[in-house]
Amino acid sequence: MKKSFFRLVFFILLTALSLPVLFSCSNANQAGEAFDESDTLRFTAEKLYSATSWTEELETDRLTTGAGSVKGISSKLNLSPLIVAASVPSENSAVFPRLENFGSLDTSLIPSSLRTSLNSFCEAVSNNNDSAAETFFKKDSLYSLSLFYVDFKRIFDEPLGISEYEKKLAEWQKEQGETQKKESSEKENKDENSDVKNESTKPEIVFFTDYVLGEPFLDGIYYEVPVLLTGKKAGLTLSLFCFEEAGIWKIDQIQIADWEIF
Repeated sequence: MKKSFFRLVFFILLTALSLPVLFSCSNANQAGEAFDESDTLRFTAEKLYSATSWTEELETDRLTTGAGSVKGISSKLNLSPLIVAASVPSENSAVFPRLENFGSLDTSLIPSSLRTSLNSFCEAVSNNNDSAAETFFKKDSLYSLSLFYVDFKRIFDEPLGISEYEKKLAEWQKEQGETQKKESSEKENKDENSDVKNESTKPEIVFFTDYVLGEPFLDGIYYEVPVLLTGKKAGLTLSLFCFEEAGIWKIDQIQIADWEIF
C-alpha cells in the first residue's frame, strides 16, 4: 500500500515538473514559426548590397583631403562650385550696378553717337535751356516736349521755385527793354546805362546737377533709354524714345516715368 502511494506521488510530481518544459518548447516553436528574418529591412538591404556590382573607387584621396587654393579666390573663402565657377574669366563676366526703382546702368548697347546726343539733351534740361533741348527733337514731335514742360512745371513748381524764377526773369527782361529804349533815344545816356546793363545779370536756375543713363530697351528702330536726373531738391526719371534719321539721332517722344521730391 505504501509502495503504491509513493509511486502515485512520484508520478504527480513528474507530471507537474514536465508541464512548464512542454509549454516553453511549444511557445518557442510558435515564435520561430511567426518570425521570418526575410521580412526585415536589414535583410533586404544586405541582399541588395551583396547582389550589386560595385566599381573600384577612383581618387579616394580627394574624398578625405581638403581643397587647395584656387587662383583668383581668397584662401579665406570656403570653396564651393558656385564660387569656383564665378572665378572663371569670361567675355560676358562684366557686372554692372543697378539702382533701385531705376534698373541696370549697362549702357553698352547705346551707340556712341546716341550717347553724345543724350548727354547734351540732359545738360539742356538740367540747366533750363529750352531752345537747346528742342534741337534734339523731330519737328513734328515738339508737342511731346511741350507737354513734358507742362507736366514738369506742375510737379516741380514749388520745390524748384519755377514760378519765382519766371517772375524774376520777366522783371529782368522788362528792365533790359527799358534800358535799350533809353539808349536808342538818348545817346548821351548810353554810357551811364551801359554800366547798369552790365551789372544786371540774367537770372538763372539749375534744376538738376547729375544724371545717368540706363540700360536701353530695343524695339525695332527705336531705342527706349531711361534717364535719371538728380539735384539737391528733386529727382526725375525719364523715358526717351530715340531713333536715327539720316545718320542723326532724334528724340521722338519723352515721358516722365517717376519723380521724387527731397
